[in-house]
Amino acid sequence: MVIYVDVLLFVNTVINYAILMTTEKLLKRDCRLYRMIAGAFSGALFSLLIFVNTDSRLLLFLLKIISSSAITIITFGWKSKAEYIKAFISDIVVAVVYSGFLILFYEIARPPNMVIVNDVPYFQINPLILLFVTAVIYIILLLLYKLFSERIKSTVVTIGFTIADNSYSCIGIIDTGCNLTEPFSSSPVIITDRSVYQADPKLPIRIIPYTTVGGGSFLYAVKADSVTINHKTIHKTVYIASSEIHNENYQAIINSEIIR
Repeated sequence: MVIYVDVLLFVNTVINYAILMTTEKLLKRDCRLYRMIAGAFSGALFSLLIFVNTDSRLLLFLLKIISSSAITIITFGWKSKAEYIKAFISDIVVAVVYSGFLILFYEIARPPNMVIVNDVPYFQINPLILLFVTAVIYIILLLLYKLFSERIKSTVVTIGFTIADNSYSCIGIIDTGCNLTEPFSSSPVIITDRSVYQADPKLPIRIIPYTTVGGGSFLYAVKADSVTINHKTIHKTVYIASSEIHNENYQAIINSEIIR
């Protein structure tokens, strides 16, 4: 098959853009359009590996790690080491899933105008068909993510935490709609009812801004010394904020990123 560079770059830019859109949803980020396009195109440039004549899987693996690193920094930028690693791993996982769908399609349909060389896909098909297939994969992944998120959202757990050698416990709900983080470290925040814990002004206080449908405001939060959910230790930095939670069934709202 004759491989045309312009078609190769177009195909892989479209696929990479869909991968980055999915990753953006998983990370709950709001990336600028130009960063998404730049990341997708930079990834497409690495598709030129299709012309590399090598049997070294190690070399291909290292080049893909470099590619994913570049795409991650271009698209999502650098907030912290933890956030970068999180975005990097998420991008790789989503890319593997997309590749799995494409390889499955290739093995089942065996289209005469499609080839995968050095793990790089190449299609000689109508661009509209490519967009349709990519959109279908994107929708399937979002539906699976939504189903998983809804299952988490209804989860009620027992939460325990210690601050300044004092222990606290209550019932909490894991809410995928709560993405509250401490603005400097991007560490997740748990909101507790003031009847459970109220931020001590003698401790280092962090101000946590937030927005809701009704407007915006801020909460006072303190870094927890330790946190457990269902008696399992959370190995992350977590901040505890105080607010009014008017619910009989739970006294804390937990950012779902804490358990991911």
